[in-house]
Amino acid sequence: MEASFRYAVDGLSSIHSLTALKEGLRVQKSIPGLKKKVLRMLALNYAVFLLVSLILNGLFYFYFLNPLISWLFGTEVGFFASLGQWLLWIIQLTVAAVFAFISLRFSLELAGIWHQQLVSHVIRHYRQIPEVSQSFREWLSSLGSTIVDALKLCLLPLLLLFAGLVPVIGLLLVYLLESHLLGRDSMNVYLEEIQSGEEKDELKKKLRWISIKLGWFPMLMAFIPIVGWLMLPMLMVMIVIGFTSLLESCLLYTSPSPRDS
Repeated sequence: MEASFRYAVDGLSSIHSLTALKEGLRVQKSIPGLKKKVLRMLALNYAVFLLVSLILNGLFYFYFLNPLISWLFGTEVGFFASLGQWLLWIIQLTVAAVFAFISLRFSLELAGIWHQQLVSHVIRHYRQIPEVSQSFREWLSSLGSTIVDALKLCLLPLLLLFAGLVPVIGLLLVYLLESHLLGRDSMNVYLEEIQSGEEKDELKKKLRWISIKLGWFPMLMAFIPIVGWLMLPMLMVMIVIGFTSLLESCLLYTSPSPRDS
């Protein structure tokens, strides 16, 4: 009978976004060949992320929000105009955070195969698994279906725009829900690389409540204009490879017993 693996529960419980980020920064320097792949991944991520973010925010502000606020509160100097400007920036900040999240998920999905290569590279530093590889031509040939899948991922974040309009708790709802989705996306990249169904099921049970712990920090950055938004792609890549390294460090090798052989 083949040897099996299980995860140390104590190690898993200590994983969150900051520990994963710290580990990601460490392993991208220490694992041979990983840094080059990380830089290539970040270049593609940033190009798509910035383009989609600028388009979505520009369309929303210039063609919907600004005309609506100007119509409701007027443009002249006064109390109502000032109130309108305050509401405008509160709404725009919430929407921009959602758009940053959408842009991030879209860019990660488009570069999904390279994301998997990063995770596979880290796992192979700890144990032997099949190597993930795909040429640029193969990626182009599958680009159409990849874009469709990426757009599907964006539907739920768009619905969160309405949650942001809920008085008092709207912003908190958006933050918690998007933190969960970001954390879940980070975990799924690793889970897709696990070949053993038993190992994957075990890990899903143990990681059931870790998604918000993994996504709260990058989602917090989504609410910080410019600087936070620019950090998002880098944070997500580092958290994913750091999360992978931490999980592999928690992996315990279990030898087959004589009666099973």
